[in-house]
Amino acid sequence: MQFHFSLADGKSVADKGVQELEDAVQASEAADVLAKRVAREKPDLVARDFAIVVSDEDGEEVYRARLAENAG
Repeated sequence: MQFHFSLADGKSVADKGVQELEDAVQASEAADVLAKRVAREKPDLVARDFAIVVSDEDGEEVYRARLAENAG
């Protein structure tokens, strides 16, 4: 199943790619890893309430990993 990953702050969205994964659980785990990496590499985005948003093949949001919750 394909999952789409985006970096979003509620106003703007940046595409972070597509991954073929078994299910939403794997997608959420991948989002947490990506959120930790982005928070470490771009700490200015943490305070601006950015998140990694995961959508399924139908475009439905299945998970949201806030950078602030994954920082540190």
